[in-house]
Amino acid sequence: MSSVLATGLAAAGKIVGGFAAKRAAKARARALTNAARNARQEAGIAASIALEDSDRVGARAATLAAASGGGGLQGSALAVIDDLARQGMYRARQTVRDGLSQSTALLNDATTAKRQGSLDLFASFVDAGSTVLGQMGSDAQNRRSGDMAKIAAQMAMGG
Repeated sequence: MSSVLATGLAAAGKIVGGFAAKRAAKARARALTNAARNARQEAGIAASIALEDSDRVGARAATLAAASGGGGLQGSALAVIDDLARQGMYRARQTVRDGLSQSTALLNDATTAKRQGSLDLFASFVDAGSTVLGQMGSDAQNRRSGDMAKIAAQMAMGG
């Protein structure tokens, strides 16, 4: 009877562990989803800052070109300012793209975590079932061995 109780407790422990693993995976998935949202927000802020910096540098370059007295905003000065604006836009777009890539990777990790939690729970049920079935098989084998010993003893006694 104690082996049945021990087996039952072992199986129950495995199932409880599976539910705990699933809860932990769900919590990890929530954290990853939040991190993905934060990555998108941070990328937007960083892109906005990059554009503002580009505008500031461009305005400073335009002010210096106008104040230099060398012809103002034309020719190479205008090309430099235009190039600065393009570089700023490129940096902003790259920042957004990087943030979206990071966000997508985090969301994929969150999905994987959820699925892993479900698999862990399923595995705990399978493991618990195999524990119970293994004990049942062992008990049946012991009964058969005991029955065979009784039959052999009876045959040895002539009966």
